[in-house]
Amino acid sequence: MNTNNSLSHGQELARLCPNSDLGNAFNPFVSYLNTLQRSGGGNENALAESQVCNAQFTSIHVAHPLANIIYDELKKQDGRHVLLTGHAGDGKSTLAIEVYKLFRKWDSDRPLDVPPQPREDTDSVSIIKDLSERDRSEDASLLQELTEWEHRFLLVSNTGTLLDLAKQHADFFGDTEVDLESRVLTAISIESGEADLLLGDIEFRVFNLARMDNMRLARRVFEKMLSPERWAVCQTLKCRETCPIYINVNLLQSNQERATDRIFLAYHRMYEYGTRLTMRQFTEHLAYLITSGLDLQDTRNIQKQNPPPLIAEYLFFNRFFGDNGCAPDGTASEMKAVQEIEKQKFGERPCPSWEHKLWLRNCAEPVNLGVDSLNAEFEKLRRHGAQELQFVGMTPDQAREQVRRMLYFLADFPSEKQGYLGQYLNSPTLLAWTRWQHDGVQLDFQEKNTLKRKIYHVLQEHFTGVRLPEGSTQNDCRLYVTMSRRRSEVRQSAQVVLAEFDWVNSTLLKLEATGSAIEEYRKDIVLHGKDRIDGLRLPLKVPFLDYVMMRHFGELGEVLEASYLERLDCFKAQIQKKTSAHDDERIMLVRLKTDHTFRRQRFAVNGNYLEVTDDL
Repeated sequence: MNTNNSLSHGQELARLCPNSDLGNAFNPFVSYLNTLQRSGGGNENALAESQVCNAQFTSIHVAHPLANIIYDELKKQDGRHVLLTGHAGDGKSTLAIEVYKLFRKWDSDRPLDVPPQPREDTDSVSIIKDLSERDRSEDASLLQELTEWEHRFLLVSNTGTLLDLAKQHADFFGDTEVDLESRVLTAISIESGEADLLLGDIEFRVFNLARMDNMRLARRVFEKMLSPERWAVCQTLKCRETCPIYINVNLLQSNQERATDRIFLAYHRMYEYGTRLTMRQFTEHLAYLITSGLDLQDTRNIQKQNPPPLIAEYLFFNRFFGDNGCAPDGTASEMKAVQEIEKQKFGERPCPSWEHKLWLRNCAEPVNLGVDSLNAEFEKLRRHGAQELQFVGMTPDQAREQVRRMLYFLADFPSEKQGYLGQYLNSPTLLAWTRWQHDGVQLDFQEKNTLKRKIYHVLQEHFTGVRLPEGSTQNDCRLYVTMSRRRSEVRQSAQVVLAEFDWVNSTLLKLEATGSAIEEYRKDIVLHGKDRIDGLRLPLKVPFLDYVMMRHFGELGEVLEASYLERLDCFKAQIQKKTSAHDDERIMLVRLKTDHTFRRQRFAVNGNYLEVTDDL
């Protein structure tokens, strides 16, 4: 609320809902959030053209850090044209309008009076908000303007339209279609999301939103959705104590830091495994977490039910998965975020080291959620999961799943029990990776040695095609690349060695930071080679480290994703190339003994004799 107007909550509500009885009114912000939730973000109200004219949009809008970077590039005297690309829903049009407001010197929170035109011009800059909407008959004129440099241009385009423009005017750019396509694809594929592109005499600075991590922006949007001023109106309503939406908001606000951390930790797991959500998909899902898609009539119907339903049905820890704890919500199941969350199989791995206490009928140390407003409901679900109580329409399995969800999103785990979070997310190293992102954090000696030993174990298995039990000790720590059949189900007791080196003295693990166009950095472990394999490097991101840890814990069913298999095979080829210069004319075999250690044998022809040397 705007305190400058000196309005009471009731007066503010009357202003927002002039035709409503205060006892039956509905917070208009809820209605706005519901307009963002059409399946797949397809609702016209979720599009930038509608949003920028909506006064409610300013209440959740977060300025994109790229807006000032683009503004500075277009404003400076020797600046280049800017190409802004990305997936549908990444916020390209909204970002272009932010830049437009900077040039107009408008308040960034000021709604537009009318939707933006396909081309908006200022004194020095022209903004084309979507190249796919252009009049193709004016292409020649546009290209001529780009060449003359009288105006700087901000062109917003998806990849297909950009490629079509380049290839259709290959003669103008003085190059072949193949070369132009290659140049454009290379520019938009840079990992940082920023690149330079030269098409003929036209210089562009390219920004690809699809290559940038947008979770920090999404988190700030979520925080603004939960801002107390958006929900102050509800405090005047009689229904607030039984309204599922307000109860949900109150739960989130009371546990905001922890709940938000856990929500975005799950999003991070998806991101690390290759699922990137657009801002539209984030906004849609986060709005759904708050309202469950309920409107005024829905809340009235819920409040009239006798007996009342469990409030957990409408709370965020269930709605995150697109269901009420028992049955899926048909509308939510069409959301991209919900579809991708389902693929993650969150919560399928139990944490038996302490979770078994949940289901014991007589436990000396019963598990407590620690959230006052939910403790009673948590205990009911826990007892139903332990088959002490019976709920109609809910199986014990469904009750146990809800209990695990409540623990993941809301429980304050001591450090020694935080393994539950990694287990729930199917990612034993994600919490460690999150810790590495903090300023000044480096791998300590013990952590580095432990990781290095486990990585060696997995690489040795991959390069020799044999399964080695965790904890098996070798006579030395040499890594062998062999002529193996790559079939772990067949014992290959003797293999010809193609390359080998001392793992301990020839490798080093480092945390290395990489930046993006918006100057955000992430740190990942990189394996560096020394001595015989000097110059080799292998980035080890979360999926590979998870595989390493799961192999360590004996999860034989885990399969390394194809992209990493390709990288490991490339690393293997680089090792062979690096060590070939050091190889002599002898042939080395390694024999896998019954105690799972390797024994080396060297064979050499000396005149008419075959010499065999055993390395013990």
